[in-house]
Amino acid sequence: MAKTPVWMDVDTGLDDAMALLLLSACEDIELLGISTVFGNQSVERTAVNTLKICELMGIDVSVAAGASKGILEEQIDYSKPLALDVHGQDGLGNIGNTLPEPNKKLSDLCAVDLMAEKIRNCPDKVTIVATAPLTNIATFILTYPDLTDRIEKILFMGGAVFGGNIKPSVEANMGHDPEAAYIVISSDIPKVMFGLDATMMCPMNDQERFAMRDNGGKVGAFLCDALQHYSKLYQDLAGLPGAVLHDSLPMAYLIDPSVVEIKEFPVEVELSNGITKGCTVTDTWYRSGKENNLKVAMSADREKLIKMHLDAVKRYA
Repeated sequence: MAKTPVWMDVDTGLDDAMALLLLSACEDIELLGISTVFGNQSVERTAVNTLKICELMGIDVSVAAGASKGILEEQIDYSKPLALDVHGQDGLGNIGNTLPEPNKKLSDLCAVDLMAEKIRNCPDKVTIVATAPLTNIATFILTYPDLTDRIEKILFMGGAVFGGNIKPSVEANMGHDPEAAYIVISSDIPKVMFGLDATMMCPMNDQERFAMRDNGGKVGAFLCDALQHYSKLYQDLAGLPGAVLHDSLPMAYLIDPSVVEIKEFPVEVELSNGITKGCTVTDTWYRSGKENNLKVAMSADREKLIKMHLDAVKRYA
């Protein structure tokens, strides 16, 4: 059976690393390359983190750095301590320095140009899995409109039907670049949104985290230790049993669609300045009369998702 060609866009990131773990164990995916963007950390840091995680997991593809800020947003000053230290100051649970400096260098091409090259040369339509602010993806759509019909679908982690995590109704990836989210969601490319409604159902508890360490060699040991910071934050902040695997969900869906429940809605991104800028406004009652433009993950099978990770890490034992 032919492999599914995939492009990944990340801001690595602990949960991005867990998404890469799922990808590394899937023989049915052909990864064309990875682009990095600002988000969990600066684009410079997320690029280095991505190279480190790829070398740790034996993922050998080109990695290109992309946007350092949102299309119209102010650049985040990552030299200062982050207000909410979710992923650690290095993006990898404050233990990224225990991994060796990567041997592989970043591509000479910028993220969007490398995407275009790989997508243009791929004989089949490409699925984009995006686990970060959508700046690179929006820029690709605007810069290479002739290639958008080469995209099979975009699976992105971000948004929420109900609630938010950086504002009352705004999720972080959408809030970091609302204009990019608007461009992507308004495009004609088929899309699935994996927002907080589904991802918050997917915490990995400490027992499961330790199982990665015990059954996954050096990869499992690193992920277990790196996730400790992330896990404690969710335990202390939200009373959850452990680290929420937000970014794993779109990759898990690509591998096994039964891991989530999908519904279709009309969705718009709020762009007016104020507390709701970046909100993914979802017409759950279909009152607007607008056509459904987005598939949305509304719930997730936590046990199935965790088992996928524990099975994936065994390849490194």
